[in-house]
Amino acid sequence: MFKPKVAITIGDPAGIGPEIVFRAVNSLEVQRVCSPVVFGDKKIIEKYTKNNKIAAQFVYSSNFNQNIAIGKPSKISGLAACSAIKEASQWCMKGLTQSLVTAPVSKESFKLAGLKAPGHTEFLAELTNTKNYCMMMICGKISCVMVTRHLPLNKISDNLTKKNIISTIKTAAAFLSRYKKNPDIKVCSLNPHAGDNGILGTEEKEIIIPAVKQLKKEKYNICGPVAPDAVWAAVNEKNYDLIVGMYHDQIMIPLKTINAKKIINVTAGLPFVRTSPGHGTAFDIAGKNKADISSMKEAVIFAAKRL
Repeated sequence: MFKPKVAITIGDPAGIGPEIVFRAVNSLEVQRVCSPVVFGDKKIIEKYTKNNKIAAQFVYSSNFNQNIAIGKPSKISGLAACSAIKEASQWCMKGLTQSLVTAPVSKESFKLAGLKAPGHTEFLAELTNTKNYCMMMICGKISCVMVTRHLPLNKISDNLTKKNIISTIKTAAAFLSRYKKNPDIKVCSLNPHAGDNGILGTEEKEIIIPAVKQLKKEKYNICGPVAPDAVWAAVNEKNYDLIVGMYHDQIMIPLKTINAKKIINVTAGLPFVRTSPGHGTAFDIAGKNKADISSMKEAVIFAAKRL
């Protein structure tokens, strides 16, 4: 039976990334569906493989000799994480691996390392010269996309445009159309009660409704804007194919309430499938062997099956 090669980066080595990667790749669920290729700093990989037999191929993307302090962001851990992402994405672009799974990174470590991109999504878009991309969050049968991502709340309205709503929805729908024809799309409003005809905000009238109308003209199966509390209240009975949120927490809070262990992050629009677990570096429990690997396994399995 053919098993695809899946590139897996160990993430920020000061966080739980290395732990969840090595435990996940050795699980029966992962071994059944793919051949893992793990990318990371030589010193970190050797630390984890010294006394453990790991069923994977290893690629040393860097070889820093400095000690990395566990449990806190640093320039060196950011550089190590970036190196692994760069090398792994090159392997995917060359066809040496069929998809990519990234363990969590620290935005602070990225910044200390001098990286301008705020996170994986933007960094991978730069590395692959991808113009239209979006951050999808998937939890079991629920697929979601956020129009704006890692922004302060007071910056969201300024960054919400008809153009980026349309681009985000088209990119997400194209990804979903690989396995779902003409997906049913539900668009959330930005303001409470969908703006109440402009009383609670004008973004719906001025930005979101025009975007939805244009997509309807282009024959997308789309509805909205709908107040997000109404969308999420009906999510189990309606079985929407795609929920579109205007900002990060409009998607992440409901999903984590439903099942945090099942959430994975998918970057739609890249030349290859890229996923990651739907959580962060968890610096507070790094090095304590307490991390749950459920989301990491979900991310690898999805990347192996959704090629």
